[in-house]
Amino acid sequence: MKELLVQKVYAQVATNFVNPMTNRISTLSQLFNVIINLVLGAGISLVIIMLAMGFIMYVISQGEKAGIEKAQKWVTYAVIGGVGLFFVYVVKIIIMNTFQANNFEVGNNIQLGQ
Repeated sequence: MKELLVQKVYAQVATNFVNPMTNRISTLSQLFNVIINLVLGAGISLVIIMLAMGFIMYVISQGEKAGIEKAQKWVTYAVIGGVGLFFVYVVKIIIMNTFQANNFEVGNNIQLGQ
């Protein structure tokens, strides 16, 4: 009776691993593009946060001179950062257009485990 209630179970697990970066980064220009996009995304996020903090500090300062100056510094630094990010984007476009014809392949003829 015990043998009828307990049975051996053999689980089969698929071992096919899929590379999530397949067909995404195969050239240096694509790698450069991904890195610059990450930098731009993080930078834009910081600029927006700094602008918001500067405006909040300005409203909270209630006319106090030291608070207003501190808020103005935050907004000024945020604007400078935004202009810097704009120039990074322009440099990215220039470099991508310059090397567009030259797709430098990454990882050709590399064999691991030898």
